[in-house]
Amino acid sequence: MFQPKTVKIGIIGLGAGRWHIESFLAIPEAKISAICDIDENKIKSITTRYGIIRSYTNYEELCKSDDIDAVSICTPNYLHTPIALCAIENGKHILCETPLSTTSEEAEKILKIASKFPDIKVMTAVRFNRDAIYIRNVISKGDIGNVYYGFASYFKQLARSLRKTNWRIKKELSGGGTLLDNGFNLLDLIWWIMGCPEPVEAFGNIHSENPDASVEDLATAMIRFRTGATITIESGWKTFIHDEYMALRIFGTKGNATLWPFRIIMEDGKHITARTADHSHIIAENPFMHFVNCIMSNKNPISNIEQGTVVLKMLDAIYQSAKEGKVVSIK
Repeated sequence: MFQPKTVKIGIIGLGAGRWHIESFLAIPEAKISAICDIDENKIKSITTRYGIIRSYTNYEELCKSDDIDAVSICTPNYLHTPIALCAIENGKHILCETPLSTTSEEAEKILKIASKFPDIKVMTAVRFNRDAIYIRNVISKGDIGNVYYGFASYFKQLARSLRKTNWRIKKELSGGGTLLDNGFNLLDLIWWIMGCPEPVEAFGNIHSENPDASVEDLATAMIRFRTGATITIESGWKTFIHDEYMALRIFGTKGNATLWPFRIIMEDGKHITARTADHSHIIAENPFMHFVNCIMSNKNPISNIEQGTVVLKMLDAIYQSAKEGKVVSIK
């Protein structure tokens, strides 16, 4: 496949898309060629601020443009799959806001189409953390022994911002609440750090205190893997926390590793902290630069559709478990 000297980007969705525009504008090898949103006022605002001339209110028209190499999908979750399918069928690379899709079934549709276009890059902006990469390398070398347990937590107070009109609290638009919105990134990161073991079964519970919402604002779950290891995750929106709380810790037979704050403790008493760790060999590109570099050099991105689909299978199982009140197998 031809590797361009400049990657021409189309931004679809001008909510989170504003961040994507700023990020791509900082990359010399990238060019914002067009924007798309159903809200013409947003288009006018972005056009005026950034001088982007071409705009669309229909994503299909943007995807069919010959002057676009790649698209950033920054829309509400329910649109991720149809836009991704349209983009791939028109030969466009994809950087998608998480989650990749609302369900694993939807993700498998993207995977099936993408398999027909092996040079097309499809990625989500996760896993770009130097400390996380460092810990993953330590684990892959066996420095903390056999990993048997991982724990990840994310809590934030979003109750005030999630009004009746916010698409995130409407299941038909979002696909799910905090488990899908925050849990996708949380589970993807800890699962990847642990080496992406094969999931076997999940047990979970979800809870909602928002009478205006059709999605959960709290989720807890445990996932068991073929290796015998387990992961526990918890995520909440309505927690009355001043800012946000994040925790991630992994336990092995010879030590444990913590991401926030970064710390590794070995069985011999050795401690590695942010001050003592040697990160010199780790190149942690930002996701936008990584996306552009993957297109220009025809290399595979750090996150891919196959693994994103597995993460969604785990989340699907958690939702099913919460609904049925029992352990659910992951196939």
